[in-house]
Amino acid sequence: MLAYFVDTWFFIAFLNERDSHHLTALRLARTLHDTSFVTHDGVLSELLAFFSGYGSAWRREVGSLVRDVLSSRKYKVTPLDRHLFEEGLTLYEHRLDKNYSLIDCVSMQLMLRRDIKRVLTNDHHFEQEGFVLVNE
Repeated sequence: MLAYFVDTWFFIAFLNERDSHHLTALRLARTLHDTSFVTHDGVLSELLAFFSGYGSAWRREVGSLVRDVLSSRKYKVTPLDRHLFEEGLTLYEHRLDKNYSLIDCVSMQLMLRRDIKRVLTNDHHFEQEGFVLVNE
């Protein structure tokens, strides 16, 4: 089964009707039904942090989505353990000429570990590392 890595961009666009990529995220969610989705705790933490100041209704909705993802059979959520954190940190330290976030570096390392080439994101940093962006 083909696997896609799911970055924070996808979750934000999927949830927020006002996001310019909302319809794209909905379409991707519908059309990628014969695939599995991979992400990690750091992405979910980033998502929760993004919506933390949007008020109680958003916090409730985002919390519910994260719980759904964690319990879903379609999603494989990798814990952000010390080993994965340090792998991400190593990439972060080796890309001093880039503006990669630590969470992006962790994601890239997990994608390499799982041999995942495609990522649901609009973040060009993944493309710089040779991954295929899926955002249309």
